[in-house]
Amino acid sequence: MSKTRGSNLVAAGILLSRVAGLARTIVLAVVLGGGAVTDAFSFAMRVPNLLQNLLGEGSLSASFIPVYAKLVEDEKQEEADAVAGAVVALLAVVTAVIVLVGVLIARPLVWVFTSWESDPAKYELAITLTRITTVGIGFLVLSAWCLGILNSHRSFFLSYVAPVIWNVTQIAVLVTVASMALALDDVAIALAWAVVAGSLLQLLVQIPRVRRLAPGVRPNLSITGAVRDVLSRFGPAVGARGVVQISSYADLALAGLLVNGALGWYTFALPLYLLPISLFGFSVAAAELAEMSRQSDDVQAVAERLRPALRRVVVPAGFVTAAYIAAAPTFVDGLYGWLSRLFDRGLDSSADVLTVALLLSALAVGLPATMTARVTQNTLYSLGDVRGPARIAVVRLVVSLTLGLILILQLDWLTFNTAELDTDSRPIEAIAAIETFGDVPHAPPWERVPLERRNTPLDDPSMAPHLGAVGLALAASVAAWTEWALLRRRLRQRMSITFSSGWAIPVTIAGAVAAVIMAGSALGLGRAGVPAPIDAVLVAVVGLVVYAGGLWVQGLRPDRSR
Repeated sequence: MSKTRGSNLVAAGILLSRVAGLARTIVLAVVLGGGAVTDAFSFAMRVPNLLQNLLGEGSLSASFIPVYAKLVEDEKQEEADAVAGAVVALLAVVTAVIVLVGVLIARPLVWVFTSWESDPAKYELAITLTRITTVGIGFLVLSAWCLGILNSHRSFFLSYVAPVIWNVTQIAVLVTVASMALALDDVAIALAWAVVAGSLLQLLVQIPRVRRLAPGVRPNLSITGAVRDVLSRFGPAVGARGVVQISSYADLALAGLLVNGALGWYTFALPLYLLPISLFGFSVAAAELAEMSRQSDDVQAVAERLRPALRRVVVPAGFVTAAYIAAAPTFVDGLYGWLSRLFDRGLDSSADVLTVALLLSALAVGLPATMTARVTQNTLYSLGDVRGPARIAVVRLVVSLTLGLILILQLDWLTFNTAELDTDSRPIEAIAAIETFGDVPHAPPWERVPLERRNTPLDDPSMAPHLGAVGLALAASVAAWTEWALLRRRLRQRMSITFSSGWAIPVTIAGAVAAVIMAGSALGLGRAGVPAPIDAVLVAVVGLVVYAGGLWVQGLRPDRSR
């Protein structure tokens, strides 16, 4: 297979699934808005995401795929089938136990990671939703096992497009229940059950292809040498993913300290942030993992695949980062704002849109580091190094938690003066309406916004978004760059090879020029009254042309290598 065909297939599947995911989030924003119900649902979604990453795709990528792909490459199909059967059996048993425990401990879980007891309705809804979404975990983990089989056989597209059905199921339920005039709590419960149904469908759509590619796989509990190799890698991989997920739940705990809606606003920014990471960073990393694992005995061959892989990540990262930093309000308004205003619900105010946009810009600061780190991390996995990334993940967690706690409590004292805004205000105009709810910097630094303010419903006219959640995004960006620097140093030590970064300067220059042009275009189109989402499309097109032209002038041409 060519150097790019695998990543292109992964990217195609991811593009469809992420577009479906973005559509799901837009519908969610319009139907549920950014209040307490969305906070509760966002918390409940972290449980399946936690165990899917802990036991599923992330850990299997580091442990199962390198071993299984090498056996397939060496034409040891019978041994490969035995390993795959043992892994799926062990996953099924472990996941079943965890699902049961997760349902039973939903209440203490919500209690530990939030401070929502002061809002009983939100607290109880989060518990109910968590119990429901936990049921779908097993299907998601087994779906990740299918991905491992398919990737190892160079069948990249299906597993990455399969989440489309997961998203479409939720969209269908949201649209249906929204037309029934149900209470928002009931809408959220119906959506949680749609998560379970979509998880099952995502698994079922992959099974026929797995059976065709690996017809000899049968569940078993035989612990062979190859299975022990998988398990020896799996432990540190779970540890590394566990640290990431602890960081995710730490974000939940920190968001729980903030005003109503903070977690919801963060949830609305994440799909736009994750789209380029998945489309470019993850697609390249996932495709290269199997190929590098086949060549893991030849460090030079791995390095020859790594260099173009990093370039295929860095070039798009430069444009996306520039676009999100320069014109995030225009893009967020083009996706969420105009539709919310059309239906008079959801993110229908300029302050809401700008809050999500500021979150997106803060996340974008760390986007290049996050994208390249995925490739670097998977390269280490292909070389059998799982413990190094695990230790580095701990460092990332410490940085994110420490800085996040400091920033969120300070920035939560920033809000908007809604008297200066009206329904026709452009998101960019809301910047002038930012004001302090208390002193900033605030002392003492651990003091929170008053309880009555934190629990005020978002539909209360006196309530405006606070910017505490932006602190989470800024801390995540700093932690991402820290992780990237440590992973890069670790990889250079393992491979004793200097990696060229000749594309860094052209990408930075082209990105900076494109950012200035996009910022000016966004401001000019806004003042000219060009409606959303047309202005967002125009800004993106202009920025892309300028960015591509900047790279071309500097001699950075498309990589045609195969």
